[in-house]
Amino acid sequence: MTGGCVAPLVESGCVKVFVSSLISGYERYRAAAVEAVESLGHQVVKAEDFPALVASPQRACLAAVREADIVVLLLGVRYGAVQFSGLSATHEEYREARDSRPVLVFVESADHREALQQSFIDEVQDWSSGHIRVGYASPEQLRSGVVRALHEYELATAVGPVDEAEMLQRANLLLPLPRPGMLGVPELVLAVAGGPHQQVIRPTELEDQQLARDLQREAAFGDNPVLDSREGTRAAVRGNSLVLEQNTGSVLVDAAGSICVIQHARERDPIGMAALIEEDIAGMLGRAVHFTGWTLDRIDPLRRVSDVVVVACLSSAGYAPWRTRAEHAASPNRAMMSMGGDNTTVTLTPARRPRPALLHDTNRIVEDLVALLRRERRR
Repeated sequence: MTGGCVAPLVESGCVKVFVSSLISGYERYRAAAVEAVESLGHQVVKAEDFPALVASPQRACLAAVREADIVVLLLGVRYGAVQFSGLSATHEEYREARDSRPVLVFVESADHREALQQSFIDEVQDWSSGHIRVGYASPEQLRSGVVRALHEYELATAVGPVDEAEMLQRANLLLPLPRPGMLGVPELVLAVAGGPHQQVIRPTELEDQQLARDLQREAAFGDNPVLDSREGTRAAVRGNSLVLEQNTGSVLVDAAGSICVIQHARERDPIGMAALIEEDIAGMLGRAVHFTGWTLDRIDPLRRVSDVVVVACLSSAGYAPWRTRAEHAASPNRAMMSMGGDNTTVTLTPARRPRPALLHDTNRIVEDLVALLRRERRR
């Protein structure tokens, strides 16, 4: 039902709700959604309110989406006219909203839909990563569904705001401390902290052997392994965290749902000099990002954590050069030493991302983190 970022309704006073759907032939349903939103005292923003003289109605709609606090998305049988972008206006509005604000999704019950509309609905369901979609067969059902969804959203976010700075602070506290002058194997660290900040795992759940087994199985034998399946793994509860450790890596999950994955970032080349290989770093980051998304679904199936920040760090990297695989193969014994320092830490901009991005926008997250790490290591 919900995708995107979360901010408590009670903080902003007048809440702006953008109603997104096909307009022609859908007037009764749009009116029902508007009535539901206004009955809760919120301000409705909709395309019908824009002046007829607006040069680009769709540009105005996308701007309104960016200004809204919440988007109510109504998906019926028809897809709508395809715009210059190759998407319908409603599809464009959804793409604009999903990265930055909550989207409450309502799907009309139907036996058959246009093929493009079914693909759109599938995309929404994939991005929301299993969230319950609210179905409706009449304007009355839709009206009550919108009221209930907005009320449930308000209750879910009552624990506090999603504070990006606070999330970043928690993520950075998971990173290993710099060890200047210490020789060792460079480590690639991925830390993910979620919000709103709350208890996700109870103390008794941290001690649950089944949780440790599930995490260990996925970390070593899952589709995106971050631990070595050939090594033994030690599990222990330390303070408010469950830790899985090997000689070549570790996984930490704490009571707030924060996750830290550490992997060895370099294997010593028996022929040439040791280096940080870009393609290897990208592969490890991709597996770690996917693993954190899976872990959040395992420990927080109710999706109380709606947003995340992702921090990547190369720890104890020293002067190890950053190279592509082709560069290293062409000149295995010569490279420019890095001035990046012992710990190279990077964060996305903006740091805060919707939680489903971990599983459904992995490539873009990894590409950006790799670019940032490369820039720092090669400067």
